[in-house]
Amino acid sequence: MKKLLALAPYRNQVFFTCLFLVIAILFMTIGFWKTLVLFFFTGIGLLIGTMQDEKRSVSSILAIIQAFFER
Repeated sequence: MKKLLALAPYRNQVFFTCLFLVIAILFMTIGFWKTLVLFFFTGIGLLIGTMQDEKRSVSSILAIIQAFFER
């Protein structure tokens, strides 16, 4: 447990290093387009899960996404 606490100041570095390692492995094993399709469907799943958890409608979620890109 102490070893994990010692990594606490570097948690973002560790997280993003692992994340991009997984992305690199996906690119090399299944290819660029299949990886993009995988991320696309994962994003759709996240969107649907958010709608279910927060009891929101599709239009309210799309308004949030639109507001994000209009900045």
